[in-house]
Amino acid sequence: TFFFFFLLQALSSSLYKSASPYGSLNNIVDGLSSLTEHFSDLSLSSEARKPSKRPPPNYLCHLCFNKGHYIKDCPQARPKGEGLTPYQGKKRCFGEYKCPKCKRKWMSGNSWANMGQECIKCHINVYPHKQRPLEKPDGLDVSDQSKEHPQHLCEKCKVLGYYCRRVQ
Repeated sequence: TFFFFFLLQALSSSLYKSASPYGSLNNIVDGLSSLTEHFSDLSLSSEARKPSKRPPPNYLCHLCFNKGHYIKDCPQARPKGEGLTPYQGKKRCFGEYKCPKCKRKWMSGNSWANMGQECIKCHINVYPHKQRPLEKPDGLDVSDQSKEHPQHLCEKCKVLGYYCRRVQ
């Protein structure tokens, strides 16, 4: 969208600058060539990508749960589709879920890498779209530890054959 915005802006501004059809066409060509030069300088590869500014001191990366970088600059980042969940570690974490079928949303303190939870309404396995550490330094953990974990809906519990929290 960034590219198209500038392309449209270049096209529309150059169309009204000159009354001559050849002048406006030349302006369009000039605008497109300058855009091409600008975008050829930009690299999409992860090696050439510069890290963004440093996050606040208490910020934890949502992928590796370490401090010092945002998720987009995470050294553990994998290509899209390599894992089923954002987090690929071994620990239990806090997950946010949204059923693609009925759009029901829920959160769980029993979220694991590449494991989903079954939607109560649709009975389909849903993978979390966001995962973060259980212990937040600022005390924002909203998971209720007294709430019973529905093991019959948890893929990890089903795979293990027992309550997934027994693992830790």
